[in-house]
Amino acid sequence: MSRVAWPSALASAAASVSSVAFAFAFAFAPLGCSSTAPPSSDPVDAGLDAAPLEGVADAGREAGLDAGADAATPSSGGTGGLACTRRDALDPGHTVCVLKIGGTELKVVEPAAGAGPLVLALYLHGDGAGAHKSGSALRTMAPWLDAARGLGVSVLAPNGCSWWQSPSHDCASAGSTSDRAADNTKALAGAFEALGRAYDLRTDRTYYYGSSGGSIFLTEQWLPLEGGRHPGVFALMCGGEATTRAFAWDPASATRRSRFGFTYGDQDFLKKDIEGAARALRDKGLDVNERVLPGAAHCAFDAHGEAVSVWSAAP
Repeated sequence: MSRVAWPSALASAAASVSSVAFAFAFAFAPLGCSSTAPPSSDPVDAGLDAAPLEGVADAGREAGLDAGADAATPSSGGTGGLACTRRDALDPGHTVCVLKIGGTELKVVEPAAGAGPLVLALYLHGDGAGAHKSGSALRTMAPWLDAARGLGVSVLAPNGCSWWQSPSHDCASAGSTSDRAADNTKALAGAFEALGRAYDLRTDRTYYYGSSGGSIFLTEQWLPLEGGRHPGVFALMCGGEATTRAFAWDPASATRRSRFGFTYGDQDFLKKDIEGAARALRDKGLDVNERVLPGAAHCAFDAHGEAVSVWSAAP
């Protein structure tokens, strides 16, 4: 059994890294739900305006992410762009196109003009959606997007606050209503389709950044149901859950293989769930890396910067 380690983009920080185990195993099981709910408002989603990591732009270029470099790159072939409901200022060099697709709010950072298909980079917020509302995640992603010629998209959960809970969930309620019907996956899949029609997007790899409840959604729901159609690099910050849903695709397929980078603190109350998610993905033969931050509580680190680091370090 071969073992593969990702390069560390933040080698100066203390970390505990699990290597990748490859095996071609595949399991089916009935639907489940999260054993431990994330807090109603995660630290990273409380309006954090993290500064971009130094060297991120160069890292993107060195990783060969220029979508226009390979004429054979599979893409959606979309054209025309999307009509914005409004435009918001993001930073001195970028604006955000705000719109809705099927009732789901998207904030889109469009790339500069250029040739070839675009790289899609997607942010799924934690509970409270603070970093979606403030734009801090997209702001930190911007230098990487410029280097990769990426389309940056932050998507608000259909209920307005939580990706792992049902669209009918009351955000003002202290209770939880897990999305057993996978309605949030249907909403995000609809957004993918609309983006693919509006922009010429690479279809061989999407860059995902999930925070807390967004990471739970990606691992428990999105990955088994849509991961085959939308493979990519998953930067999973302070969250994750081993799914009990049947996979709709075969992880052993070389053309559908994704990479997963979990980053979390050793004091995170979701630590066991995150470890279980990472272990379950390895058991399916998927490429998994874990970075454990000593002394860090739930999302008590620069999750935005860490996510971009995972993207830049992926081969």
